[in-house]
Amino acid sequence: MRIPKPSSILGLSLALAIAAPAQALNIVITNDDGFEASFIHALYQRLKAAGHSVIISAPTADSSGQGGALNFLRPVTTMTKDSRAGAVKAGAPGIGTLASDADVHYVDSTPVASALYGIDVAAQRKWGKAPDLLVSGINYGNNTGIINNGSGTVNAALIAINRGVPAIAASAEAPTSYRSHDKLVAGDVEYENADIVVRLVNELDKQKSVAGGKLLPDGIGLNVNMPKFAKGAAANLPIKFSKEGIASSAMPFFVPDLSKDAMANSYIPGGAPPLPGVTLYIGGTPPANVIMLTDTDPTSEQNVVKSGAVAVSVISVNHQADRAPEAAIRLKLNNLAK
Repeated sequence: MRIPKPSSILGLSLALAIAAPAQALNIVITNDDGFEASFIHALYQRLKAAGHSVIISAPTADSSGQGGALNFLRPVTTMTKDSRAGAVKAGAPGIGTLASDADVHYVDSTPVASALYGIDVAAQRKWGKAPDLLVSGINYGNNTGIINNGSGTVNAALIAINRGVPAIAASAEAPTSYRSHDKLVAGDVEYENADIVVRLVNELDKQKSVAGGKLLPDGIGLNVNMPKFAKGAAANLPIKFSKEGIASSAMPFFVPDLSKDAMANSYIPGGAPPLPGVTLYIGGTPPANVIMLTDTDPTSEQNVVKSGAVAVSVISVNHQADRAPEAAIRLKLNNLAK
């Protein structure tokens, strides 16, 4: 009898999973693209349709690249400008809800702060306790490999894991361009990506007994990255276990003049100012001063995504190295450290 590979087992189990969850979960969704983003609302709608109780707690503005910024001891004050899609205007309180939906919370702060608001305030008001799960995303564009250190999407999930709340960071190769949730229509690719995440959530719920009655082990989360796919093909995508690796979808670097950088000009409304700052290399030939580490490991999440599969990496709350490199450093420092 041929024993299927672990990735095949995961794909098969997800394919066989029925739509309804084992039990309704209390879920907070956050992101770094703003509470009005089409992706977060597509996921919000799909999770609720699957029977879960869901709230959104996300930033008012595009907060991509904010990493683990807490805005520590910085009070959230009155908004000084409109929210990203204009649903909340300048002068409004820095924390509130969407006028049309009291379960959609906005926080005029970072992704990590928004996640914490969802856990510590919004969830307590909604359910009287912490959520069963936090999902960060779905992000416009993948978060793979070394770019995860600066990702607001991934770090919002990590703060939840550190607080004892199981968490999943989710990102998609396409679409990469932001649009507001009020532009969503049936059949949009956002819904197909959302359905993949819902299947993962429901399978984790069904398989609780495998991990001692928990969605995920303590201190552990998932980083999920979805590839580009043809319309209607998401349900048949292979799902593979991956490792974060060092291959990446992007690489940050500093430039003396953002106005001369194509990425900055395409991203900043009205064009980038002639000022120094950090930009991103995304695809193509990297600038001469940007060194991209070589990673040919087929299990690295970026390489899994490039192969056309959904990459599922098991992530930890800390930066502890794997045993092999740790052992090598122990040898090097054996005369100094015990």
